Amino acid sequence: MAGVFDLELTEDGGRAEELSDEEYFEADEARGRQQEYGGDGLPNEEIMETIELSAQTVNPSNVRKIGRESFEIISLLGKGGYGKVLLTEMLDENRKKHDPPKLYAMKVLKKATIARNQKDTAHTRAERNILEAVKHPFIVDLHYAFQTDGKLYLVLEYLPGGELFTHLEKEGIFMEDMASFYLGEILLAIEHLHTLGVIYRDLKPENVLLDSKGHIKLTDFGLCKESISLGDITHTFCGTIEYMAPEIVQRSGHGKAVDWWSLGALMYDMLTGQPPFSGENRKKTIDKILRAKLSLPPYLTNEARGLLKKLLKKNPMDRLGSGPDDASPIKAHPFFRHTNWNDLLNKRIEPPIKICVTSAYDVSLFDTKFTKQTPCDSPVDMTVFSPSMNIFDGFTYVAPSVLTEMATKPWISERGPRSPRKSYKGENLLLSNGLEGFYQANAAAANDIAAAQQGGNPAVGGPGVPGSTAGPTTVVASSRAVNGYDAPDMEEMDTTGAANTASAAIPTSAPGHHHHQPHRRSCTID
Repeated sequence: MAGVFDLELTEDGGRAEELSDEEYFEADEARGRQQEYGGDGLPNEEIMETIELSAQTVNPSNVRKIGRESFEIISLLGKGGYGKVLLTEMLDENRKKHDPPKLYAMKVLKKATIARNQKDTAHTRAERNILEAVKHPFIVDLHYAFQTDGKLYLVLEYLPGGELFTHLEKEGIFMEDMASFYLGEILLAIEHLHTLGVIYRDLKPENVLLDSKGHIKLTDFGLCKESISLGDITHTFCGTIEYMAPEIVQRSGHGKAVDWWSLGALMYDMLTGQPPFSGENRKKTIDKILRAKLSLPPYLTNEARGLLKKLLKKNPMDRLGSGPDDASPIKAHPFFRHTNWNDLLNKRIEPPIKICVTSAYDVSLFDTKFTKQTPCDSPVDMTVFSPSMNIFDGFTYVAPSVLTEMATKPWISERGPRSPRKSYKGENLLLSNGLEGFYQANAAAANDIAAAQQGGNPAVGGPGVPGSTAGPTTVVASSRAVNGYDAPDMEEMDTTGAANTASAAIPTSAPGHHHHQPHRRSCTID
């Protein structure tokens, strides 16, 4: 059970190499840090604490076990085909509320729904891994992860400011100084993901939430791609149509530059009230992304026009940010000439949007379609999913900051892990190549589950299951947007051209009149 989730991302985006203790300390010494061990091999007691290994130190009884019963449901924030997001309040050991209240956004996913497709299983695991590995001021924090026989739970920080989408609808459009603030914070979050070898691939207003002070937090990592270095490409058709880069639509292979296209599309949306390329349906939107000329309203400044033109280059090689310097040339663009990037990163700049809520429990900035419903964590039909075939072993997680707070007498050294952790499946398979290895190791288990649901015949699995009968290619709209507190129900889109699902046309709007569609849906197909 040694975690298939034990993935450690390095700053250069690659997978960390395993080092022996000697190599680790030699590297440490080269950086001028004091060594934990002396030449005699004994611990340096000036900087290390020695403890006796016992049941108490390995599994301390004063660290509380966190599970579903540790939380009380307050409100429904989002709902979709895979699950829902609930506003919850943590209770103490006596099931009493804390003062002040400890509120979290609890993402609840149905195992049976996810396990039907090995890609959904892999994306769910990847999302949990990335949330554990990535810590940044503008990326949502994961506090806990746990599971029951039928469900997975991700307990995230609660962001009472709601979606950027909501504020765009309210404002109509953003002025350029306001847009540069939020685009700058988003840019810093994406830049950090890129340094870890992660492509985000689903940037849109619905996936950007605001905290209580008005700063942004990037959410929903279900469509991310890991282990991407400069020059690496992947071919998955995924994202939200209006913000997809041409190379994703064409399936010609894409890299980190797709995130900078999406940033340009979001910037255009902020400044004009609509995405740069949108049509009466998805097919026409795709045609415009591939062929239409970028149209810029005359009221934009030269700096804004210049940045939009460089970010929305259809050829990714010509796109600003596509080179080895990644975000640096974007940050240096005149549009951000008034931005102090160090102050922005450290939240020393006052956000333009003021979050007005009446109490900690105020959910007025979320969609009333959800918040007016009676919240509940519904039971699961366990005949659909067998716990004995649990492909989610290792899902449990508690943030280090939480462990420090919960332990009355910390016994874990303050220093981080000494070397990368190994990932095993069974007793003899080392998954030394990160998540790719995990995909391979769990494909068989996911296929077995899908086959069992179809009467034991994997040849009738359906779309996405090996052996399926050929049919129209479908794009499944993902409800993973639930991490952004909104998750529309799943829908299928026929990409053969025979049955395109219509979406509301977005009329050209005058400044100040923002005509967003209802929440746009992420989709993925391999």
